[in-house]
Amino acid sequence: MKIYFKKNQHLRRIFYFYPFQLLLMTLKENLVYIFLWLLFFGFITGAVAPKYGIPYLFLYPEYLDHVGIRAYLILGFSCGGFMVAYNISSYIVNSFRFPFLATLDRPFFTYCVNNFIIPLAFLITYCGCSIHFRTYDGSPFSTIALHLICFLFGVLAFILITIGYFYFFDRGVFKVFGLTPTNSSRIPLKKDNGNLNYESEWKNLTDHDEEEHGDRTWYVETFLGIGGKIRLARGAEHYDARMLERIFKQNHQTGAVFEVAAIVTLFLLGLFRDSRIAMLPAGASVFLLFTIIIMFLSALHSIFRGWTTTVALLLLLCINFASQFNWSFFAGRAFGLNYNTKRAEYSYATLDKMSHDTIQFNKDKAHMLGILENWKKHNGGGKPVMVLINTSGGGLRSSMWTFFTLQYTDSLMQGSLFKHASLITGSSGGMVGAAYFRELFLRKEQGKVKDIYDKKYLDNISDDILNPVAFAIATNDLAFRLQNYNDGKYIYTKDRGFAFEYKLDQNTDSVMCKRVWEYKKPEEAADIPMMLITPTIVNDGRKLIISPQGFSFMTGYSIDSNVNMTPLTQVVEFTKLFADQDADNLSFTTALRMNATFPYITPITALPSDPVIDVMDAGLLDNYGLEETTKFIYTFRDWLLANTSRLVVVQIRDQYKEQKIVNNAPQNILQSFTFPVNQFYSNLFPVQNYKEDQMMEYFSRWYKGKLDFVYFQLNNAPTENISLSWHLTEKEKRQVRTSMDLKDNQEALKQLKKVLK
Repeated sequence: MKIYFKKNQHLRRIFYFYPFQLLLMTLKENLVYIFLWLLFFGFITGAVAPKYGIPYLFLYPEYLDHVGIRAYLILGFSCGGFMVAYNISSYIVNSFRFPFLATLDRPFFTYCVNNFIIPLAFLITYCGCSIHFRTYDGSPFSTIALHLICFLFGVLAFILITIGYFYFFDRGVFKVFGLTPTNSSRIPLKKDNGNLNYESEWKNLTDHDEEEHGDRTWYVETFLGIGGKIRLARGAEHYDARMLERIFKQNHQTGAVFEVAAIVTLFLLGLFRDSRIAMLPAGASVFLLFTIIIMFLSALHSIFRGWTTTVALLLLLCINFASQFNWSFFAGRAFGLNYNTKRAEYSYATLDKMSHDTIQFNKDKAHMLGILENWKKHNGGGKPVMVLINTSGGGLRSSMWTFFTLQYTDSLMQGSLFKHASLITGSSGGMVGAAYFRELFLRKEQGKVKDIYDKKYLDNISDDILNPVAFAIATNDLAFRLQNYNDGKYIYTKDRGFAFEYKLDQNTDSVMCKRVWEYKKPEEAADIPMMLITPTIVNDGRKLIISPQGFSFMTGYSIDSNVNMTPLTQVVEFTKLFADQDADNLSFTTALRMNATFPYITPITALPSDPVIDVMDAGLLDNYGLEETTKFIYTFRDWLLANTSRLVVVQIRDQYKEQKIVNNAPQNILQSFTFPVNQFYSNLFPVQNYKEDQMMEYFSRWYKGKLDFVYFQLNNAPTENISLSWHLTEKEKRQVRTSMDLKDNQEALKQLKKVLK
């Protein structure tokens, strides 16, 4: 092939055209860059993480709760930052492979101009995907065009800032030595024997670089000049190799200074993350995160060169080693708890004591019977219908769907649904939505809110939460936590868990900004239904029950003497275990956040125990809270039989209970490797459905009262999947609202009206 290229000058100059050679070099030498670009291509095309709504973060950015010009400008600006970081990093790592660059007036600019293929392909792909998505979403073309222009302008703005910086500092061989192309003959030349061969000299020029870099240079014949004209590459064989190396080192230092300044700026932005203005679109935060990573690695390369990978790994190992001496700095905290006192003992001895404390059991049962009597009085005495609400997890879609279902059904029944409700259980986003409606219901009873069915409350609960969380991750949460949070009694380090709660409070006008104990009296008086928050203990898979009421009877077992066994404690009561750590002072939004901890998005919360308990999403064990509902009914079955006419479990689901059977067998070798893990996660909630049905089979054996299940199911079919995220597009919000029009949900409404009549 080399011989053929030598004979065909035009084909040779095309093949050795600098942009094409840069692309080949990146594919061969820099797979990390290829991986990052493929990741972003996957994001915008929907090939990567579509279930979690990642593509929407880029195609439908939201800033200050609005999708508009500012959101696309910021997204474009951050995209431009990533492109510039890619070019700077690539230049620092690879410029030595192209010695002719040092002979040019603006070597870095020339490198960037020629390294356009991948960034340009990304911009074209983004515009195409955005037009397709927004058209499908129903946006007018004029709006789409305006937003894309803003995005591209944002990209250009960052590039222009970079040009302004490098205009003053970018140096080539002529400027460093005070020369011009006309007097370049004064540059020190390499000695030769008078028989100069271009290709052999090109190879000779790289001998010194091979000693340092262990790689050969790449041959280039033509390149794009800064003015856009195609030019012949200037031969560098007659320049001293060490002099050229000096040029590149100066350029690298200039780029490294720019990178360090950019990294520091990004971290400083984290100091202002509490401001709404600083809550950048989540897609922009993703660009920022990868910009930091790529800049940091290239800054290391400018110092350590071939040792960069080794130094980076050693640095990570050192950070990991140092973190074990102060892991609490990195771990998530439960706001309101006292971490400065003696830790609670978490051991089998403690669990056995708590699960066999019959005196406490009887005390809490008596207290609960008083609450049930108050509930009965609120419903006019006699034998009223009791409603028990189960709500599923599922991020913001479940928060909105649960709130909308409760708001809509309660309004149709003139407030009787929530009046009949006694207990709310569930997980993740569903409990957030239920908690918000419960607080509004309480405020209505107190005369603080007039109309709890106002549409603005639905808008509040469906507002974005992901943007500030993503921004916290991108700026300083994973590396440096520079700010503290004064919770009243105690001081904590701000992290993305704080960002989650802060934005939730903002969205809901801070009505849930309370302590757990503040709900004790309203629940006792049955002004509002009780709420059991049950995050999962990661250490051993047990449940942690959080409630202002005593639920110790839920932690024990009642096994008849004819069965000889030693059961394991499955449930731990939060207020009992952490009584000495100020358990009642726990922030209510923290409890909700712990119950809705999605891995990596919100931090796993470490509690002040010995050993440390880590807790996360309740949906890992029981997505609907039916186990707690069943155990509650079992404990008070005699009272319920004597004092209620029937029980109604209202189950608000973010997915259909009867899911479509699909052919999901692996179709290729790669899928066969990931198939077991993927199917384990995919079947997590269907398996819980099977267990629930089995539980109800046994339930029917010991409870002789009437029990109805009413299902409200979100229209979340595979073809119209709503993302599992803390961010929803307008199309997804419309899909949530219209789900109540489904035939099955209308039948559920009729069933609910009938049993509550």
